Amino acid sequence: MLVPERVGGLTTKAEQDQALETIGRAFSRPEHLERHMLQSLWQGPVFDPDHTRVVVADGRVVSTVVIAPRTIRFGPVKVPAMTIGPVATHDKYRKRNFASLAMEDATRYMREHGILVAYLQGIPGFYHRFGYYPFLVRCGAKLRRENAAKESLPGRLRRMTRKDLPSVRKIYDDVTRNRTCAAVRDDAVWNWLVSQGTKTWLFSSPKVILDQRGRTRGYLTTSGRDEFSIREIVVQDDETSCRVALGAVVREAKRRHVGEVSLWRLPWDDGLALFLRQHVDAEFTLRTGSTGGPLMLIVDFPVLVKRLEPLFTKRWTEAHSALPGDRFTLESEIGTVGFGITKKGVRIGNAAPRPRVRVPQRWLSGLLTGYYSVRDVAAGRGSTVPAELRGALDVLFPAGWPFSYRGDRY
Repeated sequence: MLVPERVGGLTTKAEQDQALETIGRAFSRPEHLERHMLQSLWQGPVFDPDHTRVVVADGRVVSTVVIAPRTIRFGPVKVPAMTIGPVATHDKYRKRNFASLAMEDATRYMREHGILVAYLQGIPGFYHRFGYYPFLVRCGAKLRRENAAKESLPGRLRRMTRKDLPSVRKIYDDVTRNRTCAAVRDDAVWNWLVSQGTKTWLFSSPKVILDQRGRTRGYLTTSGRDEFSIREIVVQDDETSCRVALGAVVREAKRRHVGEVSLWRLPWDDGLALFLRQHVDAEFTLRTGSTGGPLMLIVDFPVLVKRLEPLFTKRWTEAHSALPGDRFTLESEIGTVGFGITKKGVRIGNAAPRPRVRVPQRWLSGLLTGYYSVRDVAAGRGSTVPAELRGALDVLFPAGWPFSYRGDRY
């Protein structure tokens, strides 16, 4: 049995080269992924090789987990997070528990550094053993060029530069201000996206959307030369901007001689998505996975819920709830917290003897993000949701459409 010599962070240039080789060998396009790592993911300040966790055995790196810091939103609350990936084990060292050791070390590292949640894009049947469960639905749309043209206003695309960042960042911040799971993009993130990020699929070919007067109405990123696929699109939340964005998309589709446009990632409740549903014949797809796809780990459940206290208070006070104040306990395998509800808001503190809401970890990430409604969770195996608390829980944990843009995934 091969015993690991070390589990921890990268320490030498030789280990980094071995980690890169391991990642390349684990995927079908090694040169593509190695270029992706060297040109973007391991180019700071957003991504730092020091965050990468490795297992060293047989004198070399045999398993690797790349992690990078993010800050994501739960509405108005900002939460320290990590994005995970790639996760890889050298093909000659598989099925020896090395990937598990690397993943467990990543969790330990995040807990020690105050990270509250982590998320990744995962294959089915693997990451759930480490506490990663579905937390959002992937949504996309397809539309015919002629359908979009009917509802468009004149617009055009221009390559995004650093000079565009103030206006682009304002639009992004306005659109994502209350969105659950959208990343907070500070100057470091934006500077990385428009430089190293453009060299990979995370933020490829970014362009600003301009109206006839040259005003910025949004931005998009694209992929593919033989097709017109939009990987990320963010547009000001008003009808005119949506129509200008369609005009810019139609103009680009004509230039490329394509009749159909794909929007790979688009929040279902985004302003542009709503405009399309109301005015344009389009095909929407929603993809879910029970153990694969977009997955989240709650690293520290009690601390996370305490951090979200202002969010729960905001929801309760905005609902003008006539429900009586109450105390209850929310418990799971990963922690227990007490909720105290008054007319002034919600306080998170010590657990109360009763009543108790039991939510297995499998459903907990989705409950906190809105991916699962209270009704969904109540129907889940192992859940206990007292009937007298359903109304209050619906206010505190409303169903919604959490969304993470591709540029923030890893």
